[in-house]
Amino acid sequence: MSELPARLKAMRDLRGLTQRQLAKKMNVSPSTIALYETGDRNPDPQMLKRLADCLDCSVDYLLGRTVLDGSRKLDGTYKLNGEKTNKGLETEAAHRADDPMSELPDEAKKSLEEFKEFIFRKYGKGSG
Repeated sequence: MSELPARLKAMRDLRGLTQRQLAKKMNVSPSTIALYETGDRNPDPQMLKRLADCLDCSVDYLLGRTVLDGSRKLDGTYKLNGEKTNKGLETEAAHRADDPMSELPDEAKKSLEEFKEFIFRKYGKGSG
């Protein structure tokens, strides 16, 4: 089952847009957005890219291939491009069920996080 309808609605809500407002920004009818969100119609690849651009997220996120940038935070909130967002946004379905990280001891997880920060500093990239 496609994750697109739920993720499209979640991103639209996250951006504080109504279906009508998103439709106006996309230059489509509000019913087109409604059909995408109910799963009764799927956007073509070009429209999917336009939706992702308009909602400031990736096509992969809309398709359920990745989680939000920043993933789930310990306090139950989610972060997208530096924003603090609402609790309860579903991301569990996008996580691998066989995540090898879950089997690592806490010490190993901490070491991996430290190494990631080292790489970000070394190459001048911002950390997630």
